[in-house]
Amino acid sequence: MKKLIVALVLGFALVAPEAVMAATKGTSQASQSRAVNRQAATDCNLCFTCGGDWPIFAGSFNSSGTNNVTERGSSCSGALSTRTDSRPFLCCKD
Repeated sequence: MKKLIVALVLGFALVAPEAVMAATKGTSQASQSRAVNRQAATDCNLCFTCGGDWPIFAGSFNSSGTNNVTERGSSCSGALSTRTDSRPFLCCKD
């Protein structure tokens, strides 16, 4: 009985790391290749135009007053900065 338990434990110890690596290998590579702007973990951002990590256009609005908004640049690139934009885009992840 002890030999059977030892054999099962050793067999699981040999198979488990390979199964974990196979299950996470594709996920970690896809996540690394998609994440361009790692400083933000938001689903949506204000941008001059959509693209990059936030490719989906979810709407826009008219900014009022001085038209100064805090947003990312073209294709949702770069850090957030204040710029003049009378119609910023709301861009989201897929």
